[in-house]
Amino acid sequence: MKAQPPAPGDLIRTEILALLGAAGPLSRAEIAQQLRVGAATVTDHTRRLITEGFVRELEPHASSGKGRPPVPLQLVPSAAHVLGLRVAVDHLAGVVVGLDGQITDEFRLPLRVAESPVPLLTRVLQEEIEARRNTTPIRGIGVAVPGMVDPTTGVVRLSAIMDWHDLPLAAELGRSLPMPVLVDNDLRSSTTAELLFGMGRDHDDFLVVGIGDGLGMGVVLERRVQRGADGLSGEFGHMPVDRTGPLCNCGNRGCLQSFVGQTALLGGARRAGVGLGAGDGLAALADAAERGEPAVLSVLDEAGELLGRSVAGVVNILAVKAVKVIGEGLVLWPHLGPAFTAAAVAGAIEPLRDLEITVSPWRDTEHARGAACLLLARSGAITRA
Repeated sequence: MKAQPPAPGDLIRTEILALLGAAGPLSRAEIAQQLRVGAATVTDHTRRLITEGFVRELEPHASSGKGRPPVPLQLVPSAAHVLGLRVAVDHLAGVVVGLDGQITDEFRLPLRVAESPVPLLTRVLQEEIEARRNTTPIRGIGVAVPGMVDPTTGVVRLSAIMDWHDLPLAAELGRSLPMPVLVDNDLRSSTTAELLFGMGRDHDDFLVVGIGDGLGMGVVLERRVQRGADGLSGEFGHMPVDRTGPLCNCGNRGCLQSFVGQTALLGGARRAGVGLGAGDGLAALADAAERGEPAVLSVLDEAGELLGRSVAGVVNILAVKAVKVIGEGLVLWPHLGPAFTAAAVAGAIEPLRDLEITVSPWRDTEHARGAACLLLARSGAITRA
């Protein structure tokens, strides 16, 4: 069964669930104050959450003043669980998430790109659901995929790294799985997790930059994850920076990721004479940088500077003051980060130069948790266990 992606307002419901899980029980007024939303909005969402059995009212607080005493609301985290799956080029990372957005279980499986994706993913999901049938019944599935995804239809328009084209993944999975299925881009999924549990706690507007095999960007404006036409926003790696540059896998020349993506960084190091094997990846590059190899340090310094200047351009356009950097590429951050930070701050216009740039230890389960949280955000998409 295919689920529709959440409307922007539906994320408030997930924020309420996450807040009650972290700080509850809380009254409706306390929820409105902490989430910076109107009392009527909180009342509307909590009424539905109570009806669905996800939140319950406790006994009112004793009150010495006039008027009705505030009624605390408590999360029922075990009322429903959803499964989030991150699809990577060589593995699957999965999590089980409760109503509070917290991971209660996780798994990782190898993946061969040559395998037909729908039968493989269907089999994996069916096995994981069945294994938890008597302990943690799953009520919905979110799938995070690298590439261009239309979240309204669940169609993967293009995933060059997976070699998928116009794959109706949500519909295909939904034929065999008797529960809602939502598919979205992996970086947007992680951006949703940041909105709910990370940067969104302190910022209404921010960017999430993903570095790894390619480059991506999640954009949050006024507490809404921006998706753009047909869900194609965030293709930061395909920002044109040099019309005479290398050919990108999208078919254009001189895209940003052709200079600072994994393939470009490894290629630059090899051309500079660094002894990297054919199967070496970012970890090997990081090891070479740790050894202090000048050629590698030069490649990473140049890449960090270009990446930082490119981020500064987006910062200036959108007037955001916070950037979170995530992804497998963080293994290079000790050598990539200084040039990135200096270029991003220097390239920002003067009122935005107090730019907050943060990183944290990367786990690819964040993509999966973000996909799961999108499903939690859809009112009525899941039912109580």
